[in-house]
Amino acid sequence: MKKYELLNSPITINGVEFRNRIIMPAMGTGMASINGEVTPNLIKYYADRASGGAGGIIVEIACVDAPVGKASLTQLRIDKPEYIAGLKELSENIQAYGAKAIVQLHHAGRQTSPGITGQAPLAPSPIACRLMRAEPEVLDIEGIKKVRNDFVKAAMFASKAGFDGVELHAAHGYLLSQFLSPYSNRRNDDYGGSTENRARLITEIISDIKGLLPELLLAVRFNVMDFVKDGLEIDEGLEIAKLLEAAGADLLDVSSGIYESGQTSIETPSFNPGWRIDLVAQVKEVVDIPTIGGGVIREPELANEVIALGKTDLVWVGRAMLADPQWACKTFNNRADRIRPCITCNTCINQINNALHIRCAVNPRAGREYLFDRNINLINFKVLIIGGGPAGMEAALNLDRAGARVVLVEAQDKLGGLLDIADKPPLKHDITKIKDYLINEIYHSMVDVRLGQFGDLALIEEVAPDVVVWATGARDILPEIKGLETADVISIKEVLSGDLKVENKEILVIGGGSTGCEVAEFLQKNNLVTIAEKEKALAVDIETMTRLELLQRLKINGVTRLLGVEVVEINNRQVMFNKFQENQYTNLEFDKIVCATGYYRNDIIDTSHLDFVKRVYVIGDNRRPKNIMQALYDGMMVAYDLAASCLN
Repeated sequence: MKKYELLNSPITINGVEFRNRIIMPAMGTGMASINGEVTPNLIKYYADRASGGAGGIIVEIACVDAPVGKASLTQLRIDKPEYIAGLKELSENIQAYGAKAIVQLHHAGRQTSPGITGQAPLAPSPIACRLMRAEPEVLDIEGIKKVRNDFVKAAMFASKAGFDGVELHAAHGYLLSQFLSPYSNRRNDDYGGSTENRARLITEIISDIKGLLPELLLAVRFNVMDFVKDGLEIDEGLEIAKLLEAAGADLLDVSSGIYESGQTSIETPSFNPGWRIDLVAQVKEVVDIPTIGGGVIREPELANEVIALGKTDLVWVGRAMLADPQWACKTFNNRADRIRPCITCNTCINQINNALHIRCAVNPRAGREYLFDRNINLINFKVLIIGGGPAGMEAALNLDRAGARVVLVEAQDKLGGLLDIADKPPLKHDITKIKDYLINEIYHSMVDVRLGQFGDLALIEEVAPDVVVWATGARDILPEIKGLETADVISIKEVLSGDLKVENKEILVIGGGSTGCEVAEFLQKNNLVTIAEKEKALAVDIETMTRLELLQRLKINGVTRLLGVEVVEINNRQVMFNKFQENQYTNLEFDKIVCATGYYRNDIIDTSHLDFVKRVYVIGDNRRPKNIMQALYDGMMVAYDLAASCLN
């Protein structure tokens, strides 16, 4: 059997043949217009992923009743005939690359807010979502009939727009999911009470759609478990699966969790690869129609394995296809080792939650396909990049692909920069993957790599480049605290690199951003650690689900948190704190201090007197200390900016 043969085998469902078993699931992008129309940017985003070899693409949540059913300000709409033309362009662009196009039909129900819809949300019962906190309006029988008709009309619009199928979104706590779950449905009429009654709305919708459009593939994404008290449990989830099949569904997309269940709907790095697959397998045992499953499936080996074991018929690859749209092509062309890896940082989710267009920390193209959708030629340029961290490596790769002659210089004896320590705190192991990926790509390229060499003036004169790119990173900021020099201060690098073993000490971490919290957790294993932060919250610079989990771990592990305080003076082991702006002073003693108060960019050398240097770029932390997303974006932009400058 060939490697990944099962993953690469076709499957036909209700007359629709998928070329392989890889499905890109529906993931919101926020890239529709403010009126819900398909935009050119949205088409480029999906075309990029369809060209990557997946068997099918499920287009993101499309609202069947705006504005009341919207979950976000720039959500795709499919509730009126005027949206058909744009949706047709979208389906054609997906199908042009051989992928099947399915669109997900969605109504937010109570999981939205008047700030988005301009009115009270709708729900089966008068129970507000604890996260959205908007009191819903209870649907009466006429309202339920309208919802039913809205989904059916949306399916008709999808068919006219050329989609191969539709997927009803009955998972994650949205309206159809709210009807299915005893947690949110407390009705005592035909649409509440028993499992069959709570499933009545969706089974009626399925029956209506299949009656009108029997050849349209109909998938249902549903929760087999809600992961909240009094919500759906597995036994009832399996009963619902059988009801969906009996109603006429062609395909079951098995999921779990609602807004209020937290990470079980949006996984963090603590979740094991493929953690949902056993839930899918249980559904597969009780139905005869095909299933789709996923959940932190990043590696082709695992995707192939779950099909080989009979646990699912198709596998959805979500965030991994944000990170690398060519995931399927690379898998099936013996290049799986060159897939750009997802690091489960949830940057994508964070963007959407902040009403922004989707972005990916490790793939600067994601959501910007329009910006990088052109070939560039830099064959006449010689470029010297000083610094082998993420920004420097990304710049080198893009310049090399454009034909430039690239010399990459790194003072250390290996590439990686700050990624070499960023992957050391608990649950940051996926950062190793992007570090290894970038290094591997560098050594697959034509880049001239010079390790253990400083980027000084002599080197610049020796290489004589047309362009110099400074990517030398940043160094720790030491705060201006009276007496800091009397304390035993250790750097973040010393701690995380393992160069300095610290055990059985009382340690103060000054600074409660994500870095400070991660260092504190790293040190807590063998020490007593306190975090001091002058703001009233910790780790506010990271995505919500990841942050909540990190804070919970700090609490469980016994890390002491001092919030709203400022370190005003240090005298050897004694540290004086001031309750910030309240002049309430406290003294505590610590053996060692770590300053996690930010980074300051490293210096660069003035090359303005060198006639051969035509252009200078400063990128990554060397320009503005921030994060891996900004570093990789800066790195990619060098090649495109240089190409644009050639045209001016």
